[in-house]
Amino acid sequence: MSTDAAALARLRGLSPGQAAAFAAQAGRRGTLVLTPSDSDYPIVDDVPHRPAVLFVEGDRPTVFRTPRVAVVGTRAASVHGLADAWELGAFLGAAGVSVVSGMAIGIDGAAHHGALQAAEAAERNGASSPAGPIGVVATGLDIVYPRRHRVLYERVRRHGVLVGEQPFGVAPTRGRFPIRNRIIAALADVVVVVEATLSGGSRITAERALDYGRPVLAVPGSRRNPAAAGCNALLADGAQPLLDPSDVLIALGLTPGARRLWGTATAAAKPNPPTAGAAAVLKALAGEAAHPDQLASRTGLDPGQVALAVEELIALGRAARDRGFVWPT
Repeated sequence: MSTDAAALARLRGLSPGQAAAFAAQAGRRGTLVLTPSDSDYPIVDDVPHRPAVLFVEGDRPTVFRTPRVAVVGTRAASVHGLADAWELGAFLGAAGVSVVSGMAIGIDGAAHHGALQAAEAAERNGASSPAGPIGVVATGLDIVYPRRHRVLYERVRRHGVLVGEQPFGVAPTRGRFPIRNRIIAALADVVVVVEATLSGGSRITAERALDYGRPVLAVPGSRRNPAAAGCNALLADGAQPLLDPSDVLIALGLTPGARRLWGTATAAAKPNPPTAGAAAVLKALAGEAAHPDQLASRTGLDPGQVALAVEELIALGRAARDRGFVWPT
């Protein structure tokens, strides 16, 4: 590991002044700067286009020493897709597997919320696991994108790590996300696609994973669901069907417990269901930020009930509060 300015200038094409400023900021933030020559560099095989440098922030770098599964999918996920991703993340986290994803809304965020639920449950029970969420970003590590995932970023840092290859200050642009997806594929031992459109970024991640020799699993979906078309196409091309979360453990070469069907997870692994008031507020958010007054108007709840519902959703990891607005997570 090095934050040497000359090395950064060489690896990232930065000017000496930019490299020195970056190295100083990395030191202040506690950012790890890893290259393939470092023993802690997490991509152990020499895959094509392996990043020359990775920047890592978080309280649990031990995640790189655990089995790692990427759980990816569309931003425009169905309710069933979100539930599957959440349950899969919780199942893997409870099994000591680190969940890799891209921090996007939709499937990515749901998988990380599930993994965080497992990590936080273990902490409450006094247990310690080296596994945790691994969030791979397309921006500098000082940029939160999407903004509504600010709280999710903080929780991933606390229970796992954030990873990227861009210097501080680099903002999101459309072309950076497909490039970022190769890192998700390279970090994973197995890639799972929960829901994907035919042309979405998840297909790119799956294709890179196959290029790198990683097993790819896909959740079958209805032909009437556009968000499942990409998964069904992957299955037609030879991806393994994911019918049960324990199928992932088999793909990892681990011995799963008793086979069970989706939706029959134990209470410890399932997200706690919100109360009626919290469920009404979550539905009223409709995937976008809203002011508490708007939520009261949409739900018919009084301001006090809305406040209690929002606190419940925040505790469940389903919402965040920022600048007076409530954001779904």
